[in-house]
Amino acid sequence: MNTAQNGIMVEVNNLKMYFPITRGILRHKVGEVKAVDDIDFTIKRNETLGLVGESGCGKTTTGRCILRLYNPTSGSIIFDGTDISKMPERNLKPLRRSMGTIFQDPYGSLNPRQRAGGIVGDPLKVHHLADKSELNDRVAALFRLVGLDPDMSDRVPHEFSGGQRQRIGVARALACQPKLVICDEPISALDVSIQAQIINLLEELQETLGLTYLFIAHDLAVVQHISDRVAVMYLGRIMELTTSEELYENPLHPYTQALLSAIPIPDPIAEKTRQRIVLRGEVPSPANPPTGCHFHPRCQIAVGECSEQRPPLRDIGGGHYVACIRV
Repeated sequence: MNTAQNGIMVEVNNLKMYFPITRGILRHKVGEVKAVDDIDFTIKRNETLGLVGESGCGKTTTGRCILRLYNPTSGSIIFDGTDISKMPERNLKPLRRSMGTIFQDPYGSLNPRQRAGGIVGDPLKVHHLADKSELNDRVAALFRLVGLDPDMSDRVPHEFSGGQRQRIGVARALACQPKLVICDEPISALDVSIQAQIINLLEELQETLGLTYLFIAHDLAVVQHISDRVAVMYLGRIMELTTSEELYENPLHPYTQALLSAIPIPDPIAEKTRQRIVLRGEVPSPANPPTGCHFHPRCQIAVGECSEQRPPLRDIGGGHYVACIRV
């Protein structure tokens, strides 16, 4: 199937990313961390796919595999009709123009010694997309696109607020006019009032430029607002995948139900009366995950079979996928 012709921007099949655990002077392998453990999903053109889960579940690793910052252990990543999972590094540069990244930390992701205009203009230089006479005009246009004054381009990062720094990061991500933007928790380090501004900016840019987003986050309320579809990850696997509206109105996987029950409600009466689902135990180590369903040691409805066989991510109707034999 040609993903470039059927409205799909990214198709991920059986993706695994295992990191070796080594010991001793000779660094011999004694195990592996299964950061991403055999997952499948697609991202349609011009949509936002939210990827949510607890810290350490493999969300960021998934994004970095799509960008090919990591070489996947196995599986395929088809970007705009081309399988890039095993593509040699020298062939990736043209494709990387079509991908942008917005990082989590607006303080750590910008070079503190480089001027803002240089930060935004660097991708244009690397990919030879603008000569010296055009560069300043292109940078000024990118500053205006994200709501910054081009006169600020001579400032260094510490002269900007957190929200302004993240706008610089957004401008840098858009410099090469990408088709896909990986948003790796782009608002988690910002004040709540600034978070709404950045979310609104991302939505406006998507509408204006026809962008496709993979929006990685752990804040379910934000993901509900910005995402068209949502994938819920737990310990390297996708537990549930469906539209944003369906997920929040009809969560079927026990893990998704527990996550949603933890979202605060701005209504003291409803907050008191609703039932919280408290998960028992701790998240297992990805170096030694449980057999069968990874969630079964903490699941309230688990049966014997759950520890023996891995549940497939199956469509139960209407594009609502769940990995649970009890559903």
